This record gives sequence, structure tokens and C-alpha cells, in this order.
Amino acid sequence: MAQDLRSFLEQVKSAKPDDVQVLKKEVDPAYEITALVVKLERELKRRPVLIFENVKGTKFPVITNLHASRARLAAAIGATPDGMLKRYREAMEQPIPPRVVSTGPVKEVILEGDQVDLYALPQILHHEGDAGAYLTSAISFAKDPTKEMWNCAYNRLMIQGRDTTSIHLTLGKHLWEYQRLAEARDEPLPVAFAIGCHPAIALGCLAIGSIDEDERAIMGGLFGEALELVKCETSDVLVPAHAEMVIEAEILPKARTPEGPFGEFTGYSLGERDREVVKVKAITHRASALFQDITVAHLDHMLLSTIPMEANLYRAVRAMVPSVKAVRVPAPFTCYISIQQRILGQANNAILAALGADLYMKRIVVVDDDVDVFDDRQMTWAIATRCQPDRDITIISNARGSDLDPSSPSDGPSAKWGVDATAKPSLAGYTPRHRVPPDVWKRIDPKAFGL
Repeated sequence: MAQDLRSFLEQVKSAKPDDVQVLKKEVDPAYEITALVVKLERELKRRPVLIFENVKGTKFPVITNLHASRARLAAAIGATPDGMLKRYREAMEQPIPPRVVSTGPVKEVILEGDQVDLYALPQILHHEGDAGAYLTSAISFAKDPTKEMWNCAYNRLMIQGRDTTSIHLTLGKHLWEYQRLAEARDEPLPVAFAIGCHPAIALGCLAIGSIDEDERAIMGGLFGEALELVKCETSDVLVPAHAEMVIEAEILPKARTPEGPFGEFTGYSLGERDREVVKVKAITHRASALFQDITVAHLDHMLLSTIPMEANLYRAVRAMVPSVKAVRVPAPFTCYISIQQRILGQANNAILAALGADLYMKRIVVVDDDVDVFDDRQMTWAIATRCQPDRDITIISNARGSDLDPSSPSDGPSAKWGVDATAKPSLAGYTPRHRVPPDVWKRIDPKAFGL
């Protein structure tokens, strides 16, 4: 499978030409790119990939909205939309280690030292009140400073100088742990950020698992072949050889700078905090590189992130409740789970498994397998008719949560709750649901009535 963004774009255009729109009209990166994406999404119900050829203040075209279609993401990993969860789990369970190559297209242009200028990149402002221009599609690649263990993740970068950004490291996550290990030695942490990658790389980097799982091998599992990596110019960090652009850098020890506000996936603009400092040492890119942006908090962002979360949560719940049927992440910090409850207590086991599997999870709702977790009306009905709040709601206080939760009092400590909306004592023994007789349901045809 081709491992570059451009080949994937050709695949999309071949299958559905209108799904890639190339725009020649000049666009201002201050809010206009986000505004157009959101207007198309909300008012016209359209989700095309957008390529802006004429972006004010930069020579780089901007590509955005790449991940805003479940069908596009499925095609990127050789799956159907309904088969994505299974395909992703297979990649997690059968990872393919990466292989190092001598060079790649991302090395066509190499800028070091005084040639580095982050202000030459598109200065994209996403939401009103953002403190500055952010790089939102940067996938970090870094190595544990104490052992041969690698991590990949999405980390937002706020441009703060020609060669300087801040970085948001989620407290308790793996890159945060690597940085703290390096900082304890008073050493910078070498890191590189890939921009403009094939969606299989984007999906793989969001895999949630133990710290010793290698997301690069999960990317290989999604490709069906080893991910090709190339060594950075200024460090031993390995990066995707077919990316559009790579920013080579290091996270400085014991350095912090004010960062934010920034409009995040929660739908809120979270305020200024002190964050770690990134010093850029080199930028490499294709000769005619596309600069990728992700429209944070909208479909481009939310679809991409929920698929790996659902796969990880399904895997975690299945370990405790083998009869799990479906998992859905419908909103920030929220997970819906359906199970075939064979014995009492399995709903609570599913709740505990999901809360333990994902730092961000805050609300878990478990239903029987006759309820469709993808139908919000059915979920609300199950909560209303199968749950007694004083009996079926579990609250856990002072757990670690997301530092992006605006309701959290201080960067992450959070109460969490689970709702057991399964029938008691069992679905078979519960008040029966009404229904049209099956033979009538099968034979009735609206067309026969002129409908």
C-alpha cells in the first residue's frame, strides 16, 4: 500500500471526484479556513477534502478536512465503514514493526540553522480568542531516553518564534513521561513532528495502549506492511519517509512558557497555562509540500480520534466481558457500551474496564444488546426505563482525567461516573418491549400503500 498522502488523495478522487476540492481563491489563514470547513459541515452537510492553493502569507498550500468522512478513513486502511473497528483491532493485535530506509521524499528540501522559519508556514488561527497560530496536525515521534521504546501522538504546537513553539503534553501520557525522564537528567528530549501524513499513520498514532506498545507497528498493521522510516538530520529520531513535512526539534528541560487560550475538542476555549518549550533545529519537506491542518473540535478532528478510542475500549471491555457487542464514543469523555449480560455484575465490570482503559473517559453508559448504541434516542430510552439512579449509578471521586476538561478544578483530577442501564435481573426476565408481530413486520411494504 502507498504510504503517502498524495497517493491517498488520488485514491479518493478516483472513487469520488467531488470529495477533493481544490480552491484557487485567496484565503486568509486567520479564521477563514476553519469558517469554510464548519459552514460546509453544518449548513451544507458536506465534508470534502479542501486544498487551498493560495493562502495569504505563505507559499505552502493548505490541505484540511481530510479525516471528516468515515468512508475516507475506512478506505485508508482497506476496510468498509462498518468494518473499521475490526480492522483496527486486528492491527493492534497483529502489529508489523517498521523498517528504516536511507532516504525518502520528505528529504527533498532540508532547512537548518538560520534557514528555519516557522513564520513561513501557514499562520492558521482557528477560533476566536486563540492566543496565536497553531500547528494542529503535528504527529510527534520520540524515543524513551532510558530505553529502546518509542511513542507517537498528536500534540498541538503554538508558534512562538522563528524556531520556537510551546507544546501541550497531556499529563500522565507517554510523551509527557518521556519528557519528565529527560528533564530529570537535565537533558532535552529529541522529538520530531510529521505533518501531512497518510491517514493510516494518523489513525495509528492515536492507538491507546500500554506504554510499551509501539504505535509505529500499529501503523504497519493498518498498512499491511512495514512503515518506512528515515532518520532525522539533527537527531536519531525516526520519522515517516513519505510525509509532506517534518519539524526536527527538542523539548527543553526546565523551560516553560505561557500557552493558550485555544479552542479545543471539548467545544471550549481553554485558558492560558504554562507549557513546555520546543526548540526547532531543522525542517525537511517535499519540494512542493502540502501543509496539513486539522479543524479542531469538528468532524476532521473528532472522527479521527474516536475510531482508535473505540477500538481500544472494545478490547479492554472484551477482556472483562467477552459478550460485549458494540462500543461508541459519541461525545467528549463519553462512552456507550452494549453487552449481552449473561450474569449480574457484568455491566459494572464493563464500566470499570472502560474507565481504566482511557484516561479521558469520564461517563460510561452500559446497555443490553437490544439497544443500538449508535441511536441516541434508544440510549436515552434505556437510561430512562432500565436505570434507577440510587441503585445503578456508580461515582468515582478524584480520579485522573483530562487536563482539557473545563469542569475539572485543576488540570485533570476528575470525578467519573458509570450508568448501568441494563435490564434487571436480566433482559429475558424484564418487562417485555412491545413490538409489531414479526410476520406483519416482514410482509408490510410502504410502497404498496403508495408511500
